[in-house]
Amino acid sequence: MGVKKKKEMQVAALTICHQDLETLKSFADVEGKNLASLLLHCVQLTDGVSQIHYIKQIVPLLEKADKNGMCDPTIQSCLDILAGIYLSLSLKNPLKKVLASSLNSLPDFFLPEAMHRFTSRLQEELNTTDLYSYRKVTDNISSCMENFNLGRASVNNLLKNVLHFLQKSLIEILEENRKCAGNHIIQTQLMNDLLVGIRVSMMLVQKVQDFQGNLWKTSDSPIWQNMCGLLSIFTKVLSDDDLLQTVQSTSGLAIILFIKTMFHPSEKIPHLGTLAMLDWQNGSMGRSGEALLLDTAHVLFTLSSQIKEPTLEMFLSRILASWTNSAIQVLESSSPSLTDSLNGNSSIVGRLLEYVYTHWEHPLDALRHQTKIMFKNLLQMHRLTVEGADFVPDPFFVELTESLLRLEWHIKGKYTCLGCLVECIGVEHILAIDKTIPSQILEVMGDQSLVPYASDLLETMFRNHKSHLKSQTAESSWIDQWHETWVSPLLFILCEGNLDQKSYVIDYYLPKLLSYSPESLQYMVKILQTSIDAKTGQEQSFPSLGSCNSRGALGALMACLRIARAHGHLQSATDTWENLVSDARIKQGLIHQHCQVRIDTLGLLCESNRSTEIVSMEEMQWIQFFITYNLNSQSPGVRQQICSLLKKLFCRIQESSQVLYKLEQSKSKREPENELTKQHPSVSLQQYKNFMSSICNSLFEALFPGSSYSTRFSALTILGSIAEVFHVPEVIKCLMENLEEEVSQAENSLLQAAAAFPMYGRVHCITGALQKLSLNSLQLVSEWRPVVEKLLLMSYRLSTVVSPVIQSSSPEGLIPMDTDSESASRLQMILNEIQPRDTNDYFNQAKILKEHDSFDMKDLNASVVNIDTSTEIKGKEVKTCDVTAQMVLVCCWRSMKEVALLLGMLCQLLPMQPVPESSDGLLTVEQVKEIGDYFKQHLLQSRHRGAFELAYTGFVKLTEVLNRCPNVSLQKLPEQWLWSVLEEIKCSDPSSKLCATRRSAGIPFYIQALLASEPKKGRMDLLKITMKELISLAGPTDDIQSTVPQVHALNILRALFRDTRLGENIIPYVADGAKAAILGFTSPVWAVRNSSTLLFSALITRIFGVKRAKDEHSKTNRMTGREFFSRFPELYPFLLKQLETVANTVDSDMGEPNRHPSMFLLLLVLERLYASPMDGTSSALSMGPFVPFIMRCGHSPVYHSREMAARALVPFVMIDHIPNTIRTLLSTLPSCTDQCFRQNHIHGTLLQVFHLLQAYSDSKHGTNSDFQHELTDITVCTKAKLWLAKRQNPCLVTRAVYIDILFLLTCCLNRSAKDNQPVLESLGFWEEVRGIISGSELITGFPWAFKVPGLPQYLQSLTRLAIAAVWAAAAKSGERETNVPISFSQLLESAFPEVRSLTLEALLEKFLAAASGLGEKGVPPLLCNMGEKFLLLAMKENHPECFCKILKILHCMDPGEWLPQTEHCVHLTPKEFLIWTMDIASNERSEIQSVALRLASKVISHHMQTCVENRELIAAELKQWVQLVILSCEDHLPTESRLAVVEVLTSTTPLFLTNPHPILELQDTLALWKCVLTLLQSEEQAVRDAATETVTTAMSQENTCQSTEFAFCQVDASIALALALAVLCDLLQQWDQLAPGLPILLGWLLGESDDLVACVESMHQVEEDYLFEKAEVNFWAETLIFVKYLCKHLFCLLSKSGWRPPSPEMLCHLQRMVSEQCHLLSQFFRELPPAAEFVKTVEFTRLRIQEERTLACLRLLAFLEGKEGEDTLVLSVWDSYAESRQLTLPRTEAAC
Repeated sequence: MGVKKKKEMQVAALTICHQDLETLKSFADVEGKNLASLLLHCVQLTDGVSQIHYIKQIVPLLEKADKNGMCDPTIQSCLDILAGIYLSLSLKNPLKKVLASSLNSLPDFFLPEAMHRFTSRLQEELNTTDLYSYRKVTDNISSCMENFNLGRASVNNLLKNVLHFLQKSLIEILEENRKCAGNHIIQTQLMNDLLVGIRVSMMLVQKVQDFQGNLWKTSDSPIWQNMCGLLSIFTKVLSDDDLLQTVQSTSGLAIILFIKTMFHPSEKIPHLGTLAMLDWQNGSMGRSGEALLLDTAHVLFTLSSQIKEPTLEMFLSRILASWTNSAIQVLESSSPSLTDSLNGNSSIVGRLLEYVYTHWEHPLDALRHQTKIMFKNLLQMHRLTVEGADFVPDPFFVELTESLLRLEWHIKGKYTCLGCLVECIGVEHILAIDKTIPSQILEVMGDQSLVPYASDLLETMFRNHKSHLKSQTAESSWIDQWHETWVSPLLFILCEGNLDQKSYVIDYYLPKLLSYSPESLQYMVKILQTSIDAKTGQEQSFPSLGSCNSRGALGALMACLRIARAHGHLQSATDTWENLVSDARIKQGLIHQHCQVRIDTLGLLCESNRSTEIVSMEEMQWIQFFITYNLNSQSPGVRQQICSLLKKLFCRIQESSQVLYKLEQSKSKREPENELTKQHPSVSLQQYKNFMSSICNSLFEALFPGSSYSTRFSALTILGSIAEVFHVPEVIKCLMENLEEEVSQAENSLLQAAAAFPMYGRVHCITGALQKLSLNSLQLVSEWRPVVEKLLLMSYRLSTVVSPVIQSSSPEGLIPMDTDSESASRLQMILNEIQPRDTNDYFNQAKILKEHDSFDMKDLNASVVNIDTSTEIKGKEVKTCDVTAQMVLVCCWRSMKEVALLLGMLCQLLPMQPVPESSDGLLTVEQVKEIGDYFKQHLLQSRHRGAFELAYTGFVKLTEVLNRCPNVSLQKLPEQWLWSVLEEIKCSDPSSKLCATRRSAGIPFYIQALLASEPKKGRMDLLKITMKELISLAGPTDDIQSTVPQVHALNILRALFRDTRLGENIIPYVADGAKAAILGFTSPVWAVRNSSTLLFSALITRIFGVKRAKDEHSKTNRMTGREFFSRFPELYPFLLKQLETVANTVDSDMGEPNRHPSMFLLLLVLERLYASPMDGTSSALSMGPFVPFIMRCGHSPVYHSREMAARALVPFVMIDHIPNTIRTLLSTLPSCTDQCFRQNHIHGTLLQVFHLLQAYSDSKHGTNSDFQHELTDITVCTKAKLWLAKRQNPCLVTRAVYIDILFLLTCCLNRSAKDNQPVLESLGFWEEVRGIISGSELITGFPWAFKVPGLPQYLQSLTRLAIAAVWAAAAKSGERETNVPISFSQLLESAFPEVRSLTLEALLEKFLAAASGLGEKGVPPLLCNMGEKFLLLAMKENHPECFCKILKILHCMDPGEWLPQTEHCVHLTPKEFLIWTMDIASNERSEIQSVALRLASKVISHHMQTCVENRELIAAELKQWVQLVILSCEDHLPTESRLAVVEVLTSTTPLFLTNPHPILELQDTLALWKCVLTLLQSEEQAVRDAATETVTTAMSQENTCQSTEFAFCQVDASIALALALAVLCDLLQQWDQLAPGLPILLGWLLGESDDLVACVESMHQVEEDYLFEKAEVNFWAETLIFVKYLCKHLFCLLSKSGWRPPSPEMLCHLQRMVSEQCHLLSQFFRELPPAAEFVKTVEFTRLRIQEERTLACLRLLAFLEGKEGEDTLVLSVWDSYAESRQLTLPRTEAAC
């Protein structure tokens, strides 16, 4: 993040005609000191910037002349030439403004002559007759009126001529625009000229003084006549719909201005009723004007309910905003009569508020901005009406504030209005209502769509708050309060927030805060540093910052410093390191476990607000440290950020090195050191050189054998950045030659091409290479033209080869024909299995093509006769390999993709020939047409999505070029193509090749590209006509023949509604699209229903926004009913009518229930609407009429529809009306004595009651007395229908819902009474509940022998209620299980797993809370002494889910409580129970296995810690447990299993891994350490991150904390691997176990014995390629990195300890094994084919890895024998082949 370089000013030089040049030469004096000489020198220059210098000397030169100079012909001629120069310059040329500024200072005695000369020259301009020169004249008129006295005077002198010219030019431009209809380029230019002419006409009226009087207001005045002519033109423009809307709107403003200027007398202007004509200041309008103001408002409000077209809506919003400005002017002029009409409680302000609430989330940014202006103005209006009073406690402001705060935070308009309110009344009044508002706003900043609004509101608030505090407090103590309010919540989010939340806060909020209050950085750093120190056992002053599973305070610190430095709030990096953060902190950040902390720390080092800031030596060392451990990042996003930040650093180095080089060149020995650097520039330059060299070496070494894809990608990308910054040239011709050869081979055998040379890679490289060239400015055009032609032909050839596969009706299973008979016979079996359906027999058997035949579609029907087995690719060795359909398809669609992108890029970047014979340009018109035909064919005929999606990308580039093309024939191509495809769609010809399946394949993309590239500033006629056609086709039809066009239309509409580039232009068609989708869903044709569903989904996204919440029923992506129906008013009667139709028949008495499929879509829309408390009282678009129909939809026979109706009803009922609605619904339920009722009706009603009650409980605070009163009334009504929860109700489904309602009531009333339950007891509620449970099947058992509908749901509901009853009884009776109908023991013994599972879940929650310390009283007394019960359950439970929960409960409990009881209650000794647990962990392969392992480990730890004698007794079991842990680490096991192992290892680290007195045998201890190392190299990041916790625990023990510098730190797995080995080596020395431990570690170094065997077996296997098939391979682990770390720490250990083996025999076995492996490797390398790196890549890499491991082992053995030094390579055992390769392959240092 650096400061942009200031662009050099480019000024076009002025020139004059030959005649003027000769005049200057004739008047120039010999000395060159007069004005003519000055101008002559000026015009002879070719640099505009230098000419400015001469222009500025004109007036000082003339000031030296006396008054007699006005008669000097030299000066007269020069003034004439200056006038010509001024009028010849373009409008934006800086010389024009400089000349005008200079001439404004002309001495007075020269003004008459200068005015004469300027008037004369301007008159010549006005006489211009060339239409395409009118724009230049118009611009000159405009510039004369802008701050140029001579120009304005000249226009005044020629006013009638100027007006006549404008009238003439506008008429001719309009006529020319009509003639050029269809030529978008010329029309756009003409419309811009028209727009400028209208604006200049308005400027004249506003700035010319002659218009201030009335003398010209006579019918015979030329000025009056010209004004009338212009007014007539503006009126014509206003009604011409073929013109741009901007032109029309400007004409409307011009009409208003002209009428206001021309109208006489002016006192009657108010009767015209035009807002912009009126002047409201100083009360000049009088009472009639004030009445007009109020009447205007009512008219505007009426219009707002009628206008729905986006542009007109925009105009109306501007007018309303203008009206509020006028109202403020009236109130400021002290008009007491309007005070009542314009205060906050008036009807007009109420209507304005309604308009704001309806439009504050409108998709048009400009309209939302107008609503903000309106809201701000209406606040000001009310403030003016209460001026003089204390307006802050004003009821209007108080009520408005509270109503805004009651809204959900996902409503974007809330933020804007609160910001305006803060500016009006001050933030302190809002904070007084709720001081947690800053924290609430920060909480929503995890939602990207809300972030800009939230950050802007926060900025408004903290700015206002600071100003208020400073004004209230004289001392500096206010800053502490400000920090507590705004900075502390920020720090909490930075430490504890989720990733998105933190990222958005850093990007949006933090820069604003630091920019406004830079001094807050010191406060933030101090707090965060203190919190970091507290983690290491120091004082804790900010306890909430940073937990073990978050990025913590260190991450927050780095983020703050990064932003501060990037925005220039830190003066220099050196000061930062010395004063704010230590070296240790930086290193901890660079290897932190959380990637964002690493990125922020790297950003702190790389980013600076000054691009030339010197990179310090410390920064370079830290960057090198970072690269060592961070190249292997699996996250593409993280890799991209790393590469981007390092590129910024390289740019800093490059730019600062230039500064240093200049300093070095200019510095003398006597000069002091420059402030930019504390050392001599040459020293810094050498440091740069060394640093870049070291970086490049590290990156090249990262390409070692077996390095992961992530490492290689990162290294190569960074190297590419270095090459880009330091300029490395490119080339491309060989790519085309290779591609041509591959295409030729593919024409013979596509199967061989798919397997061996799938072409698309070459095309991709050609595209990339061409993008690096400046194709628009190529010098050798004649040489490039044949290259382009050849490239196009080759693209078409390639496309011809692969298109039959892509255009097949079943491309995913197609194997095409081949010239190789052997390949054809081997593929026959595959073809027989696939049998794709198509119109010919081409796909039914393998075909053979003659080698030299052209690839023609006629050959596809040829029969297979006389197969020529001798056909083969001559001169080439045919490679036999199996080819799958998948491989062929990938080859084909990727080739098509790359060809499409290449052609699109060529159209976009290559210059086009203006005429066929032109020597300019590389693409001819015919070539462009051919490319267009190519795209048309493949978009309309391709079946594979990958092919036509990318063809669309290329086609868009082509259409954009065509729409900008001056060639009319090319410009009209998109329109012609569009009409052609629409006609083909409408005709529904059976012979059409258009694909009606696969969502119409590429057809929607084709039309989408044609429409989206239409100029947005135009009238979008193509879009309007196309949408009209498509809407018509998409409607319901009875004609079977119209089904295919209807499907196409629905699919195309879906694509268009999804296209964001169409923006608001598509919104007017949303209502019609929704109608088509809803009606189409009722079609009997499946294809229509399917396409309608897809269209409906796209419309939901277009209307309500992209779904970001995982919760389907989230409150985001919703809008108020008023806003929805205001934007789409046609849907109000349509949805209401459709819903009424559905509701009237959904519960009819007909025999067959009518399921009404459209009900689903209707309810889906309605449930996304909600009634806002901000809505007004207007009933025009009331949501009330929908309510009874939605209620009746709840009677649907479809279960899911009843649920949807219940959810849809909730937003339609205001919160305060919910209790009454619930009571009404309950009253409709049947009584127990009723004989006839429908369970579907009951179920739907109960669901509605349940969802309403849930919404009511979520929205109210429990302490609210009204809330408790309403709930009490609902409870009474519920008791009246209690029979529905008992056996009297035979339906278990409705019984379950009623019980859910009862359970919800208990939760609500318990919360409101704070667990004292007086309401429930006084109502006898618990007594009724106990009665329900006592009479339920939980007590009496079930009479059914089979499952009945609703049984699981009923059991779960009943169990939840029973558990609540047990807890309630226990709370009342002091935690004793008395007076309850059922106990936990009875529930746990239920025969139904649903009951047991829910009960166990409830108990587990209590045990987990107690174990984590979250429970206030620990385990409830009710659950004490239940260990025996859980042991018994564990032995007999056969339901996996329940069994797993029992084991989890046992794991949560203290083994000391239940382990001694095992022998008594389950007849197993503690030792036998341990064996039983480990057997479960060994045999199960699910979540049970993980839980059993955790439980067994806890039992093991208990045995080890309670009694020393136990260690000997369970020695065998201890070994079994170690083996169990080892087996559970294997990669093929589920992630959950390995996470369980990590948890076990972390919890037992002090006991088994780092114990100063090891409990286990050394071999077992090292085996557990090997598990840690294996898990640190897992492919699953979650496993690696968890394993780092084990390492952190190991480093933080008393005997190990000195082993590394990162004790107590959260570190990444990359460095944790090295740290683990460091700790292990240190422990070996502590334990004095080097002798027995070293052979084991050397074995790790050498690798498993079967590694080499597997490698050899792989070398001799027949090649079988299966695309995308993933073998058991780890894409993260890098074997040689592990070897490098292990080797390093072993050398360190041996060097430090000085240990040597007591006898040579000790290592004989290893030496012999290593020696044998050396010889084997040598033999295997000889057996490899030439270029094995490419032919046998996998096998070669395995051998190279094993070679490096063996070599590392040899080095260590040699070191132990004292024969070789640490850095000496041992090559004595290697033959010449291996020796020679050491020169080209990475040396051992790369791995060690």
